[in-house]
This record gives sequence, C-alpha cells and structure tokens, in this order.
Amino acid sequence: MGARAYLLVNVMDGVKHREFIKILQELENTLEVDFVDPVVGDYDLVIMIEAPVTVQCVAQKIAEQPWVANLSVLKMTSLLERHKPIKSLSISVTEGQ
Repeated sequence: MGARAYLLVNVMDGVKHREFIKILQELENTLEVDFVDPVVGDYDLVIMIEAPVTVQCVAQKIAEQPWVANLSVLKMTSLLERHKPIKSLSISVTEGQ
C-alpha cells in the first residue's frame, strides 16, 4: 500500500453540468484515484487517491487542471504515525490557470 489522501476540491464557478460530468469520468479513470464523489458544502468534490510513494505529485497534477479553483490535501496516516510530526503538503493553485 502506498501513500493515501483525500483531496477536497472547489471547482471553478463557470463549469457547466456536462463538463462537470466529464471531469468526474476523467478523474475516475485516473490510475491513482480510488474514488471521486461530488459533495454539497464547502467543497464540490472529494477525491481519494493512493500513490506508490507520495500523494503530492498526484495532487499537484489535479490542482493544475483549469477547472480547479482550490484544492486541499488531507493525508491519511496509520494510528501509529498519528503522533509523529507530519510535514504539511504545499499545493499551490492559482485561480484561472
């Protein structure tokens, strides 16, 4: 098992319904994506990813998509790692890239 994380994504306001469905399908077909769910609330999508070594590369690849307004990473850890210091993942997203 590699590194796992949840990505919390805000989609750009201008994304139409058909485009949103296409985005979901493309994400579901991405090798590292375990699942993607549209949600209601502070975010538009929750994506769970698993990467062989690091989730940062996968998160950055998704963050660079033109439809992403904001992306937050919640790295999953084992109970034994919970009390170890965790280096914060820094993913920069510029709106409208």
